[in-house]
Amino acid sequence: MFRKKHLLLYLFIALTIVLMACSNDTASEESEGNIEEGEAVEETKPANVEESVDAKRAENKDTVPDGFRVTTVGTGSPPIEGEKTWPSTLVQFQDKYFLVDCGGGCTHGLTKAGIHPREITNILFTHHHVDHNSDFITVLMAGWATNDPRTELNLLGTEGTKEFYNFVIDFYEQDIQYRIDTGYTTGDGMIENVNIQELHGEEELELDGVKISTLDVPHSIKTIAYKFEAGGQTVVLSADTTFNEELIEFSEGADLMVLDGMLAEVKKGDPFYEEFQHIKPQLASAHLTLEEAGQTAAEANVKKVVFHHLMNGEIDEEKTTEVMREAGYTGEVMIGETLKQYDVEE
Repeated sequence: MFRKKHLLLYLFIALTIVLMACSNDTASEESEGNIEEGEAVEETKPANVEESVDAKRAENKDTVPDGFRVTTVGTGSPPIEGEKTWPSTLVQFQDKYFLVDCGGGCTHGLTKAGIHPREITNILFTHHHVDHNSDFITVLMAGWATNDPRTELNLLGTEGTKEFYNFVIDFYEQDIQYRIDTGYTTGDGMIENVNIQELHGEEELELDGVKISTLDVPHSIKTIAYKFEAGGQTVVLSADTTFNEELIEFSEGADLMVLDGMLAEVKKGDPFYEEFQHIKPQLASAHLTLEEAGQTAAEANVKKVVFHHLMNGEIDEEKTTEVMREAGYTGEVMIGETLKQYDVEE
């Protein structure tokens, strides 16, 4: 009996060894197959973020506009929905950039557009609602704590801009100093060579060869619209605003106007349609109605309108254009899209 038990034990061990060997061979074959597949995937996988940004940037450098180009980095409003990130607009004149508002998502939006935050040396605020300034910290730090950082910064906006900047610098004082002490970067463009200017409307100034004018517009808090002029072209950003005659005069003959589109029509049948109809009166207390937008663009004789600051849901471009036409506007009407570029033609 003892020998029989040992014989069975030896047979079990031998069988186990054989099975393990077979298993290892199979695993080895599968592993080799996986390595081959992995190598194939490796060859086709997307480049890392820096490489993608560099490639996109190189593409952009090859297509630097002769005049103005406007990129709607973010076109949404406080309620988050789909791909609409919070308001942010990049105004470009040739190779110079002016970032107007830094709503949530704008930093990564810039990189997707092939623009590294270090290239942004001019940041402007229309007003200090959270959906217009919440990504400021990220833009500020990402353009400085990086390779080849920016070395200067022009920061413009309504009252509170300096306080906002000081808060960020004070709160992150140790973080900033740590990066300087390591020799990774210097204070330039973060705590030195920073020009802050608080605006009230009716200012005229020049940055990077572009004339910038401002207008105080009615909203729920202090808000200003911006006008950019260079090379015989004009771009106007209305900011969040209700109807006012001054904006019409301010925008006279603009080639492109980025206009408050909070009340652009949501398509009937969209899940958000009924809610949109319900909150229209409330929104109209701080934003242009579509009829007022049409009147503004028509009387200002604006060539093209791009709506931004859009509500949730799919915007009904046909209905929006129809209302604009009824209000007398005959120019081009476009519903702003995330990261869409609009070139001002000569």
